[in-house]
Amino acid sequence: MGGRSFETERMALRALESEDASSLQLYLNDGAIRGRRYVPGSVRDVEPLSRSHVSAILEEWGKEKAGFTLGVLAKVSGRLIGHATCEWNWDPHCPSVSVVIAPSQQRAGYGSEVLRLLVEHLFLDTPAHTITGWIASWNDSALAFAAAFGFVECGRIPRAGLRDGDYYEHVLVELLHREWATGQGGHRAA
Repeated sequence: MGGRSFETERMALRALESEDASSLQLYLNDGAIRGRRYVPGSVRDVEPLSRSHVSAILEEWGKEKAGFTLGVLAKVSGRLIGHATCEWNWDPHCPSVSVVIAPSQQRAGYGSEVLRLLVEHLFLDTPAHTITGWIASWNDSALAFAAAFGFVECGRIPRAGLRDGDYYEHVLVELLHREWATGQGGHRAA
């Protein structure tokens, strides 16, 4: 993935391994991230995820051909604290990203560091001109996080799903390379 380093002083992005299953299972089963785990569709709605479900997730992520999923490792503890996915299923010019940080590690800046590394990689090392993300309309913290990075809403899918008996929308957000490069977003180009 380019010669770029996928780490900061506090964390590193790396390939997921079978030894990560217990850490992955622990934070994916935390109710605080219900509906925003960003795992493969075959187990998306399974509650709770068993060890075999998590093994299937790791196997499916390992087979990705149009993208990648990396683990987020906290350097101090050496523990897996999240995962990040980049996908470009139909067009390498418009990849989609998702970042999941364990609830116990949220609001500590890890998500911002991960997203900054992914955005830099996609805009500087690939032909991407737009980066997108899908966020459920009920997920106010993720919408605010994306907006702080300069992502703007560019579409919605009404009645995309049900949560607690109510329909919600999927909000499509995007970050354009030219806006990122000129520093028009919340997090400027390096």
